[in-house]
Amino acid sequence: MHLATVITYLKYKPAWLQLVIFGLITCGTTIIGSSILEMVVNSIYGLKSTDFIEPDLKNMRIIAALRAKQAFGTIFVFLVSSLLFAYKSDERPLQYLGIRKPQRPRFWLVAILLMLAALPLASWLNDVSHQLHFPASWQSTENAIRSFEKKLMETVKAMLHMKGPGEFMLMLVIVAVIPAICEEIFFRGVLQRLLIQVTKRPVWGIVITACMFSLFHGEVFGFAARAFLGILLGALYWYSGSIWPAIIGHFLHNALQVTLFYINSNLADKDFDLQPGVIIVSAVAVGAGIWYMRRISHTHYGEIYDTDDDLVLPSPKDE
Repeated sequence: MHLATVITYLKYKPAWLQLVIFGLITCGTTIIGSSILEMVVNSIYGLKSTDFIEPDLKNMRIIAALRAKQAFGTIFVFLVSSLLFAYKSDERPLQYLGIRKPQRPRFWLVAILLMLAALPLASWLNDVSHQLHFPASWQSTENAIRSFEKKLMETVKAMLHMKGPGEFMLMLVIVAVIPAICEEIFFRGVLQRLLIQVTKRPVWGIVITACMFSLFHGEVFGFAARAFLGILLGALYWYSGSIWPAIIGHFLHNALQVTLFYINSNLADKDFDLQPGVIIVSAVAVGAGIWYMRRISHTHYGEIYDTDDDLVLPSPKDE
């Protein structure tokens, strides 16, 4: 291997330094992308930035602009920053991001079954989280958070209001396809990879990434459910050696939500009374899915996260 290559590509730098550089690249693409997006979208729809402070959710121009900002904002923040970092990290940037076939074709099916099995448990975690309360001394903080999350949900429901098959397909792209690809490449393809290198423990890299994934979505009372799903997506990537099963799982979860809302928008406000047996079965099925992935996986630390194309490091004892 040439010395120039070692100096050029970021993957040969200390993991903590790669993490800092990735953070700086993400900040840069976010600032530049958001500024461009704000000017272009506002110009197209004849709106001002102040129109989005307290948006009129019955104004279809504002809804269309919010949808555009959601879609292209996700691309700028997550996909562009990840591609730039991967390009500077490896001579095979797509391979670096995990864009390759899973080790075994059955991981495609595992991704689908695992995410379906996890739905009742995730729903229960979400319900339990929303029933929790802060200490009395923090009541004003809790009220502010709940008020913010209520407004956020109202905005999401307004964006998801679909008048026909055309809008349904559009929202599948905006809410399911784009986030599944962009967020998985960002969080699992880059961030999880770096955090596993930093911690030297795949399990910690997966969990920390899942927590950051959940925090990004800005829902305090929905944190546990989203972090749980993030752990499953991280496990899919780790055990399959490919980003595609995680993308499929993410897409399936979001697409189901969009489809249910399209069929009956009232389902978004409905509390499902899940029986304990259903939750237990869901938990057992998820556990069995993870066990099965570990059993059929050949992934090890050195194969995926080494810093030399000719080097295979021993797998650390992480289990």
